Amino acid sequence: MSWTLGQVKARVRNLLDDPQGSYLTDDFVVPLISEVYDDANSQLASTQSSWDIAVVEVPGLAPGTPNLGPYQTGSGPLAALTDRPLRIDWKPAGDDPSYYRLVTNYEVLPDLQPREGIAGWEFRSEVIWLTNSSIAVDLRVRGEFGPQPLTSDESVLISHPRIGYVVAYGTAALIATVRGNDAWTRQYEQKALEGMDEIMEQLVRAEQGQVRRAGRQTRRRGSYGQ
Repeated sequence: MSWTLGQVKARVRNLLDDPQGSYLTDDFVVPLISEVYDDANSQLASTQSSWDIAVVEVPGLAPGTPNLGPYQTGSGPLAALTDRPLRIDWKPAGDDPSYYRLVTNYEVLPDLQPREGIAGWEFRSEVIWLTNSSIAVDLRVRGEFGPQPLTSDESVLISHPRIGYVVAYGTAALIATVRGNDAWTRQYEQKALEGMDEIMEQLVRAEQGQVRRAGRQTRRRGSYGQ
C-alpha cells in the first residue's frame, strides 16, 4: 500500500512528539517532506530503473506555437517529463480523440510553411520543438514522467510502496538535526537508510529477468535526509 502525504505528515509529527502539529505546521513540514521525497527519488535513479510511462494531453495549443517549453516548466502538464518523448500525436483542437494522428519525429526540424496540424517535432535542449500549425491543436505526449508535486494530503508517493517510510524517517531526521536532537537524528537517519537499502535491494533483484521499475522519479541527484 502506497503512502499519502497526509500519512507521511502524521508519521513525522508522531516521531517528533508533535502529533497535533503545534510547531510542525503544514507550511513548515510539507516543503521538507517534498525535498526529502525528491532526494529519495534521486537515490532510486542510481539503480538505472526505467521511468513510468504516461500519456499526457496538452489541449488547445494556439496556432503558430513554436515549442512546448512553457508546458514543460513550473506547473505545466509536461513539467515532469524526464527525457525525450516516446511519441506525440495531434488532432484539431476539440475534436474527438479518435482523430489523433502520429506526429513524425524529424530529429532535426526542416523549414516548412505553416499547415493545418503538426507535421513534425524535434527534441532540442530539453525542449520539444514543433513545426508551425495554422490551426489550434490538441497534443498527446507519451513519455517517461517523474512524480508530480505533493500538493494535498491525498497526494500519493508513487515511486515505491515503501518510499513513504523512507521519506517520513528522512524528514524526521532532518528536523531533528535542525532542532539539535542528535539521538533522534542518528536513530531516524538509520531507519531511513535501512528503508532505502531495502528498496534498492528489491530493485536489484527485480533486474533478474525483467526491467527494473521504480515508479516515477526525478533525475536530480541528492541525498535524502541530509
